[in-house]
Amino acid sequence: MALFDGDSTTKECEGVGAKETHFVRGRINLVYKLDKRAARFAAWMCMLALIAWTTLYLSACGGSSQPPARHYKLEGKIESIDRQRQQLVVDHKEIHGFMGAMTMPYPVKTPFTLTQVSVGDQITADLVVNGGEYWLENITVVKKADPNAAPPPGVPPEVHEPHPGDVVPDFVLVNQDGKKIHFADFGGESVLLTFIYTRCPVADFCPAMSTRFSVIEEALQKNKQALGKTHLLSISFDPAHDTPKILRDYGLSYLQGARAKDFRHWEFAVALESNLKEVAAFFGLAFMPDENQFTHSMSTVIISPGGKIYKFYGGKDWQASDVMKDLLNSIGG
Repeated sequence: MALFDGDSTTKECEGVGAKETHFVRGRINLVYKLDKRAARFAAWMCMLALIAWTTLYLSACGGSSQPPARHYKLEGKIESIDRQRQQLVVDHKEIHGFMGAMTMPYPVKTPFTLTQVSVGDQITADLVVNGGEYWLENITVVKKADPNAAPPPGVPPEVHEPHPGDVVPDFVLVNQDGKKIHFADFGGESVLLTFIYTRCPVADFCPAMSTRFSVIEEALQKNKQALGKTHLLSISFDPAHDTPKILRDYGLSYLQGARAKDFRHWEFAVALESNLKEVAAFFGLAFMPDENQFTHSMSTVIISPGGKIYKFYGGKDWQASDVMKDLLNSIGG
């Protein structure tokens, strides 16, 4: 199930020699708290479930027409501001008729708005829910933050996303051959990883990530020096379905498109049930089962040869050509 809608375009990948399809509007970067993660994650997932269920219900009742956007009044305090990703983290009161009190990130579509607010400001805003997408608009500061006050404790570290320099734990996965692999196995190589699940039906989500990885893999196959210093890894968060055989069948089609002979350079693996939440939490991935599908965010990461986060790409708006350049830079190329 898509979390947002967008207009797709096709653009030539500079320096890679292939085309990719990507979305030029609409983006939700979902993160959740490491501190108090169980309660916060559960509340957040309930919120996503409500959005997803409502979208399905309205679609079923209204046919293919787009249901009208719904507006809810939000009151709360700004805990952190991410101007690059155009989002606010707000500790808000109960939103009547929609969700309980909690702290979570909200997209803001107008960049100028973020220059008019500060951490600690008390605000009111309209929470707009349109299909699977949500955002804040009509933000009004009702009480400015005390400029002499200390920053709120735990902010921004409460809101987790991978940051450059973070040491990657030695997580254990199972690859397409049924073999357990450790992140420590990739020491000395730069690892480009993304998260997928093989049943994903939304073309611009998991299939788009795999297609872009195929473009990057094909380019690396032509660069033998970079090929020996890098590794690609597609990680499924659906261990109940994505067995080694299914991962192998899924991966083969993309490997063939990249003209790769085997899985030595690009592996397809699945997180274990026992560590799935920890893997998702570290890499900033949120997901929620929804019948035979998942409502989920996107997370793509480059890990340096020293086993630390080099770069994180939240969402799906990155281009293969840009990531390829970053990957080469991570190995000094």
